[in-house]
Amino acid sequence: MRRGQQRRAPHATAVVLICILLVADYSHGFLQGQGRASAPRRVACKASRDAAAASYGFDALSLSSTERLHVLSALAERLEVAEALKVPASGLQAYLEDCLQAMPPSNPYHGPSHVVDILQFLVTLLEETGLDRVLTPEFRAVLFLAGAAHDVDHTGTTNAFLVSLGHTYVEEAEDGVGPMESHSAQRAAALLEERLHLPRSKLRDAVKATIHGTDLARHQQIVDAFQDEMEAALTEEAVDAFFSPQSAQGQLLLQLLLKAGDVSNPTRPLATAKAWNQQVYQEFYAEGDQVLSAGGKPNPLHDRRTNSIPKSSVGFINWVKSIFTMLKEFLVRCRKVGVSGLRPEGLDAVLARLDENAASFAKEAAMLEAADASNKVSEIHSGR
Repeated sequence: MRRGQQRRAPHATAVVLICILLVADYSHGFLQGQGRASAPRRVACKASRDAAAASYGFDALSLSSTERLHVLSALAERLEVAEALKVPASGLQAYLEDCLQAMPPSNPYHGPSHVVDILQFLVTLLEETGLDRVLTPEFRAVLFLAGAAHDVDHTGTTNAFLVSLGHTYVEEAEDGVGPMESHSAQRAAALLEERLHLPRSKLRDAVKATIHGTDLARHQQIVDAFQDEMEAALTEEAVDAFFSPQSAQGQLLLQLLLKAGDVSNPTRPLATAKAWNQQVYQEFYAEGDQVLSAGGKPNPLHDRRTNSIPKSSVGFINWVKSIFTMLKEFLVRCRKVGVSGLRPEGLDAVLARLDENAASFAKEAAMLEAADASNKVSEIHSGR
């Protein structure tokens, strides 16, 4: 497929098939005396239909375990991942199921819903910006496979905490990669071989390298390298390198896209963004409590005694916005040098939502600070 060429338009076939299979499965169970209420089945079909419609307002936290797998299957169909890999859909389904099951449900944030959330966001981003038509099928497949497995076996803690414990992941880590990301990448490679029968290859290496890019310690290195390569790409031929998963530029774009999906929860509607915030800080504070109990000093964001979630959220959103601003700048540059089909404006809704949510969190932070100041004045006047 040539760059900019229309690929086969996503349609509702996969979603319809899912719903038909669910109805057939339910009917069979009922005839066997195992019938159950039909409401959960209808919800599963609805979740799959919702996933089939590009939306930045998706709420993965509301899905059941069955619904999560249906959504991932629908997303994979939209990107034609199985076709790109030339693997049976059943193998891809098994890979996705393994990835979900390897996300500990006890993790408030790094659990199965996080996988669905970032993949739904990424597929929406690709479709809204036209990247789904510009990127090669192999590129889309690498991004999807990496996104599904980027946090498998997550401990719900930071790399720094794992290092302090002398965790097994630290001993097994590849050079220059955080222990959590190194472990997840190695598990992803094993699952690709086991479920999709993909041996050691450039594609598998690209999946691992993309997962490595989610290591926060490497963030600045990646964005600086991407900025340099983007500014040097002055022709359509130079831009072409970004659309190959095997090139250095393509690897940077894969890492930046997965990074964008990984931190996309504040781009959701405010109520959903706040719900994700609650999950994040449950994990942060649980780690901070463990550090305190061991006599250590927690990361300021992990210290429930002093951290202000609304205030911290504003700073995080500003950091997230810089990633999406860079992506939009890249898309604008690509269109200027002649890449057809791209829509940089597809990121406008994301950037606007970030501004709206930042303003809301800033207002909440100001109110909390004012209330705190008022309480201190009252304590002074009361002689306490």
